[in-house]
Amino acid sequence: MSIPKRFEKFWSGSVSFTATEMFNDLNAAAEVSVPSKAAKIVVNEKTLSYDFKRIKEVTTNANTLPTPGPTDPGKGKGEKKVERQDNKGIKK
Repeated sequence: MSIPKRFEKFWSGSVSFTATEMFNDLNAAAEVSVPSKAAKIVVNEKTLSYDFKRIKEVTTNANTLPTPGPTDPGKGKGEKKVERQDNKGIKK
């Protein structure tokens, strides 16, 4: 049985909006730096823009972590760093 292919498409974009929120006093309003869930947000649809970014194939188990391969990536030999003989760039 084959797994059906599905594709996920990504966009990014921007929009202009106005947020309005009511407060009981001036100090409470001055302390808030971003609108809360209580704010009324009105989107200006004329400023809505989006750009296509990419399409990705997804399978039914797309949220699982990849399983390790047959080899251990930490098993190989590391490279030895060679110190420069001319001592350029070394402050003493």
